[in-house]
Amino acid sequence: MDLGHARRQCVLVALLADANGVVPVERLADRVWGERPPERARETLYSYLSRLRSAFAPARERLRIERRPGGYLLALDPSAGIVDLHRFRSLVEQAREQPGDERAVVPLERALALWRGEPFASLESPWLNDLRGALLQERLAAELDRNDLRLRHDRHPGLLGELTVGAERNPLNERLAGQLMLALCHEGRSAEALRHYEHFRRELASELGADPGAELQRLHLRILDGDPTLGRP
Repeated sequence: MDLGHARRQCVLVALLADANGVVPVERLADRVWGERPPERARETLYSYLSRLRSAFAPARERLRIERRPGGYLLALDPSAGIVDLHRFRSLVEQAREQPGDERAVVPLERALALWRGEPFASLESPWLNDLRGALLQERLAAELDRNDLRLRHDRHPGLLGELTVGAERNPLNERLAGQLMLALCHEGRSAEALRHYEHFRRELASELGADPGAELQRLHLRILDGDPTLGRP
């Protein structure tokens, strides 16, 4: 399906973010161009919408753009699995309905496997940049949930490497720092876990002027005390 150039794809994403809800024309324009719309922005927007509606015509039973009073609506069935974002959120919700259960790892792995790099990487607008950041935080939250389960249930293959990379990408994420420290302890590398804590503490103080939270401090003390329960579960 040919969705056209980047700006037209921005219109689609702007509708997709509120799928099955009416998005006012003014809000669509703001999401696509921000504070610097082109001349004749409404006419340009209507042209983009018309072309998108034509592109979706063969699949209109599953996905279609409708004109409604006050704006436009992208009509679709979220349970149909057409949109990866909806499938991702559904799988994450499925996992969170069974907290702590080892079986929750499977839907989380399936959810994370749907990702292919950064969302909408070729598209650009102030609103889209904010949306991209929010979606990346959703992915990180799912990764952290999965990490907790893998640590708790001793599903370790490859986890230490993934946590190391994750900590490098998110150097101020306290939950991730704790997971890496715990994984190192599971591998009998308590000294490295303590070094990572000191590195994290310095980074946090330098960037935010803050100390690690109570939970991470407790983990640090348990490692210092040689808590035997910090080995593999």
